[in-house]
Amino acid sequence: MRQNLRMGIVAGLDSSSAFTHIVVCDTDSGAVLREGYAAHPVEAKATEVDPQAWLLSLGEAASGGLLEGVQAIGVSAQQHGLVPLDQQGNLVRPALLGNDRRAQVAAADLIDSLGGRQAWAEAVGAVPQASQPVAKLRWLARTEPETPAGGCGAPAARLARVAAARPARPAHHGPGRRLGDRLLVGRGRVLPARPRGAGPRPPGRPAGARPPPTPPG
Repeated sequence: MRQNLRMGIVAGLDSSSAFTHIVVCDTDSGAVLREGYAAHPVEAKATEVDPQAWLLSLGEAASGGLLEGVQAIGVSAQQHGLVPLDQQGNLVRPALLGNDRRAQVAAADLIDSLGGRQAWAEAVGAVPQASQPVAKLRWLARTEPETPAGGCGAPAARLARVAAARPARPAHHGPGRRLGDRLLVGRGRVLPARPRGAGPRPPGRPAGARPPPTPPG
C-alpha cells in the first residue's frame, strides 16, 4: 500500500530574466499563504549579468521570514542562460542570457558540423539556436579563448544550490544563506538538503535524461 505523504508547506520560486517571485502554499488546502517579489538589480535589456544579482533578488524576495516552515521548494529559472565556470565551479565571467544573439554563427557552425538539422534532431531531440547554452559555449570558446571555462551551469541550478542548503539559524534567510533541512524540487528531481559538513553532491542526471552532446571542435 502506498503511503500518503503530506508535504505540508511548500514554495514555488520563479527567477525570470527580470525578477524573482516566490509563492508559499499549503498543500493540504491549496491556499496561498504568502508571496514575495523583487526585481533583479540589472538593466532591462541586458544580455550579460553577474549571477550575484539573482541571489540579491532572491534574498529580498525571501526576506521577512517568507520561507519559514517551508518543507519543499520548486525552482524554475531562465532556461537558456549560461553560467561559465572553471573546473572548481567558480564563476569566470558574467552569465550570458537567452536574449544574447551573438552566438547565431556558432549555432549554424554546430549544425553543419554534425551533418545538418535532421542529424541533430535525431541525435539529441533538438537543433542548436543562438539562445541555447551549447551555441553560447561554442561562441565563448572561439571569441574568448582566454576565458578558463572548465564547465557551465544553468541559472536554475545555481539558484537551486542556494535554496537547498542549510543555515546556521534557520529563522533568517537572505542571499547566499541556507534555508534549512528542506527538499528541493527542481528540474524533474527531488533532492534532499545536504547535512552540515557534507561534501559536494555527486554529479548525476535525472533518470532517463539524455547526456548533452559534445560540441565538435
